Amino acid sequence: MSQYWSEDPVLMIPGPSELHPRVRQVLTGRFYPHYGSEWGEIYWGVEEAVRKIFRTRNEVIVMPGPGCLGLELGVVNVANRGDKVVALTNGFFGDRFAEIASYCAAEVVTLSSPPGYIVSIEALKECLDKNPDAVALIVVQNESATGILNPIPQYVEIAKKRGLFTVVDSISAFGGADLDVDGWGIDVCVGYPNKCLSGVPGALPVSISNEVWERVERGLVHPATWMTNLRVWRWYRRNWASHGHPYPTTVNTYAYLALKVAAEVALEEGLEKRYERHRRMAAAFRAATKAMGLGFVSKNEEYASPTITAIELPPDLRGKIEHIVGKMLRDYRIMISRGIAATEETAIRIGHMGYTASPRFLIPTLTALSETLTSLGYQKCSTGDAVDTFYRALGKLQTG
Repeated sequence: MSQYWSEDPVLMIPGPSELHPRVRQVLTGRFYPHYGSEWGEIYWGVEEAVRKIFRTRNEVIVMPGPGCLGLELGVVNVANRGDKVVALTNGFFGDRFAEIASYCAAEVVTLSSPPGYIVSIEALKECLDKNPDAVALIVVQNESATGILNPIPQYVEIAKKRGLFTVVDSISAFGGADLDVDGWGIDVCVGYPNKCLSGVPGALPVSISNEVWERVERGLVHPATWMTNLRVWRWYRRNWASHGHPYPTTVNTYAYLALKVAAEVALEEGLEKRYERHRRMAAAFRAATKAMGLGFVSKNEEYASPTITAIELPPDLRGKIEHIVGKMLRDYRIMISRGIAATEETAIRIGHMGYTASPRFLIPTLTALSETLTSLGYQKCSTGDAVDTFYRALGKLQTG
């Protein structure tokens, strides 16, 4: 098989994803300073666009920086030093969220599930019953280490009934999986542009509930930080917004312009239509992968991620992960990822998010994966069967 892409490799990793062409275009356009009336109008447009993806009337801020900065902001503005925070984990990024909370000096109660499964509703209720003094629940919506989409509406409902604040990491789901901040009652929700929106990193959207803002303004929480302290953000939004500078520091205006365009692309497609596209492509990709005799880290189809598939390799291929990843990049110009943390030696991960959630990218990826595994002596792959299964599954999903 010849290379599908002769120059830059296509990114079929769990993020960053391939840039949308309109995002590429904006990155070659005019450079704006990060303040001034003209820029201020653009910035408010960024907030308005991401607010629609969050599906919220909450105040939204767009921070400069990586996604984990938003997770820190969420923790330090709902929990004081020594406050108890319950962290739900079923993969590396849930574990890291718990670690962030511990570095913020919270007392973290970690509730983990067996590998490949969600934390059960019953286990969460039991944990909260045993920890009635907990002030917050933190959880990842889409665990990209294991390919699991967690049942956030149910988790949040249980937490809110007990009076807990909720902080949700939606970084690898934002713009690719259903999200309803107001409908679900999420207090702090963190998105990001360089995964399902097919944008660039550097502009971090965060939705913050009125209850959290009130907690901050009444002095009921005392963040020992500056950049992630909402009291600081409130001051700049009140005092510098008229200068087009409603944030405490310099921002990369290209990243913000790219976020605005990426969000607008998603909204033009229609969120429900976009989420359905991701679900259909993911289901068809999983069906084709099964036809190749492969399994998944996620053990329950109901909670399979619509944006990333973590493929569990059979034992005879597990010592060859580096070769699989390297050959696909070298020979086919397709970049995929190995597993991470507990799955590093047993799984590969393939993203189907944003621009790449389409047959244009998934068929070459399936073909390259099948041919790569066959070259290693794996006998259960048939490229033709895998591709046929993909299209048959896609047809059933479209008409079902």
